[in-house]
Amino acid sequence: MRFIYNTTFSIDENVAGEFIQVVRGGYITYLKSKNLCNDILFTRVMIREEEGLSLSLQLIFPSVEEYTIFIEAYKDRLLHMLADVFGENLLYFSTTLEEIE
Repeated sequence: MRFIYNTTFSIDENVAGEFIQVVRGGYITYLKSKNLCNDILFTRVMIREEEGLSLSLQLIFPSVEEYTIFIEAYKDRLLHMLADVFGENLLYFSTTLEEIE
């Protein structure tokens, strides 16, 4: 059974390009080096909001063990890094999903 940690970001369109580069080059690259995820999906939300661009980052973990390591050791550090860089230009919320078999 896989666990999916989904974070949806709303980013000001003026800094969206930089945000995408930071997520790809920093957040995702760093997390891949930890070998915790089966897969990582970084997508654009197709429904346009009035304010900003919405993006979704889904981290797919093969088991609760890898998911727990991410939550305890990496989640806060990575999200705070993005918040520190983009400040008020960034809003986000996260949900954890469990795959139904």
